[in-house]
Amino acid sequence: MKKSLLAGLFAVVGITFAASTFAQMPAKMLPLAADVIVLSATVDSVDAKKRIVVLKDANGNLAQMNVAKAVNDLDKVKKGDVFLVEHAQAIAVGLTVAPKDAKPGVSGVRSVTIAGKGSAKPFEETTDTIYATVKIGTIDQKTRIVTFTLPSGEKQKVKVDPAVLGLEKFKAGDDVIVEYVDDTAIGFVTPKK
Repeated sequence: MKKSLLAGLFAVVGITFAASTFAQMPAKMLPLAADVIVLSATVDSVDAKKRIVVLKDANGNLAQMNVAKAVNDLDKVKKGDVFLVEHAQAIAVGLTVAPKDAKPGVSGVRSVTIAGKGSAKPFEETTDTIYATVKIGTIDQKTRIVTFTLPSGEKQKVKVDPAVLGLEKFKAGDDVIVEYVDDTAIGFVTPKK
């Protein structure tokens, strides 16, 4: 399941890159840094009418989860199914000089929620994409490592993929465009026998 959720994330991210409508966004953004956390638990019981699922973790601890009405097909969840939460964050940098009038900070936010209906098991995926102009703090042309500060003040160090051409045209102090993707996928799967 992890692979299919990740494939969905990167498909969504790819669509986000290609379909960006912000005028200042470069034609191609490449992911530079990604972090994925996966949590899982086994379904102990399901009350579809009350929309309550009881989950059991690897240590046998039980936790009750109230399932929102927006989650479709809860009646397909059965005892023994696996509940997965996958949270991924990715940063992509378009090495395009930001327009001279661009101020550092967030220039746009787009949120997309996809809820499965009619699928084998219920799932929901929420993707928040944040576009920001940031200043390059340091750049090492040899190792292709760039450090910049996000609008939140967090410093981020990324290795620029060799497919990104023109790195030599940039220097510390240049403003570039960053796309930050925060994706959470929640779903149930039937364990393999």
